[in-house]
Amino acid sequence: MNHEGPQIDALTHRLAECPPEFLETPRRDNAGTINVGAIVADHLRQMGDLDVAGIANSITRFPVKRQQLAAIGAWLLNDPWFLDRPELAAAVRNVLTSDALAQLAETVRPEQTISDPDRREEFARICLRGLGLRPQGESMTEAADRLGTLDSVEREQVVRKTRAAEARARKIREEMASRAAQEAATRYSRE
Repeated sequence: MNHEGPQIDALTHRLAECPPEFLETPRRDNAGTINVGAIVADHLRQMGDLDVAGIANSITRFPVKRQQLAAIGAWLLNDPWFLDRPELAAAVRNVLTSDALAQLAETVRPEQTISDPDRREEFARICLRGLGLRPQGESMTEAADRLGTLDSVEREQVVRKTRAAEARARKIREEMASRAAQEAATRYSRE
């Protein structure tokens, strides 16, 4: 996030205007509606990346939600701000095939990145971070803090850890209650 990118409000507004076709079922094995690999390849060609032969095939192997996020990402990054910067083409390729989108797909429904204001902002910030950019007018610290506040993947991990800790605590309480009952029964039987 060393370089300043576009305004976050412009990106979230663009996401809110994403056509619903980008959420249709991705094509795979002659089933589905949209060819996400072709969408991504076309976007990369627009940015000047002509080496897109393998990208379409690799993206069509992604799970459905991850493909949908790649399609939405291609829509977002097809903004003139990015198209005017062909030097970002390789980074755009990496963002659209990144583990960050794969992790987000496990936690967030793709339609939320369009309909929910916090998920739109999170998605835009994830894409910017992947490009080594931060929102216009924000310092690196501010950008990182804001993304950390919105981070669905991190929040899900915290929830899982909390549930596991609560389950351990419940088990310990049950074991303590069981021991206390056994000790009481032992004392009662002695008397």
